Amino acid sequence: MAREGVSYEQVAAVADALVGDGQQATIRAIRERLGTGSPNTIHRHLAAWRDARPQMAAVVAALPDALTAAIAAEIAKAASTARAEVEGRLVLAQTEASELAAVGEILEGERDTLAEHIVILTTERDREAATAAERATELERQGQELQRERSAAEAARIEVAQTRNKLENQAEKLTEQQALIAQLQAQLELERQGRIDAEKLAAVTAAKLEAAEHRAQVAEAATDELKRQLNQVRELATLESSKAEMANTTIATLNGKIESLQTQIQQQARELDAAQQEVKAALQTAAELRGQLTANAK
Repeated sequence: MAREGVSYEQVAAVADALVGDGQQATIRAIRERLGTGSPNTIHRHLAAWRDARPQMAAVVAALPDALTAAIAAEIAKAASTARAEVEGRLVLAQTEASELAAVGEILEGERDTLAEHIVILTTERDREAATAAERATELERQGQELQRERSAAEAARIEVAQTRNKLENQAEKLTEQQALIAQLQAQLELERQGRIDAEKLAAVTAAKLEAAEHRAQVAEAATDELKRQLNQVRELATLESSKAEMANTTIATLNGKIESLQTQIQQQARELDAAQQEVKAALQTAAELRGQLTANAK
């Protein structure tokens, strides 16, 4: 919200009080008493207050010589007083011009400082944007790795399912072989060689079953490891997504700050232009006062 400037009535009241106290009504003195106010605004109201003050008017009338001489002496005294007042106004105008020039230099310094601040914030914004882009690239890469891990896990699951089917088929075959062994054992006494062959067949079948069970255990262990790695990748992807969102928020905040600083620089530039115009006006007033002083001296 823009700050409300001081009014003419406030400046005029303080100026009257300063003159009543025997002091000069300057921009600095009025600003110190008010405790606020732009130097440009105070200078504008102070000039209007000075223009509104009653000026001494010369009265010419046909009077006796003695009275004319006395009046001439008073006029000379009044002219001296007027000259002193004009000189005082000239000094005040010069002082105010110096104060306005100093204010202009301060505003230029603030403008340069804000410009440097914008450069710093712009650099920081670009750095955050680059970091966000790198994080997005890394997140995409991890997503691709996650997809590959999922494909590998799916392939392992299919392999485990196939192994289980094979185990079931082998279990059915084992049952059949065990029945065959039972039949062979029943015929042991009648056919010794047949019993030996049956025992060999049972041993081979048991070895195959053991090997199949071992492969199934290895496949299950691989599946568990792939599930664990998949969970880790999912957690990492979630974390990187949160970081990317934070980086986007930071960039938005920095953009807001940069826009605010640019608005401040534009405002400072306008105030600087106004201050320079006030300085020119004050210098022109000083030149006019010098001309009046020269004319009065003649």
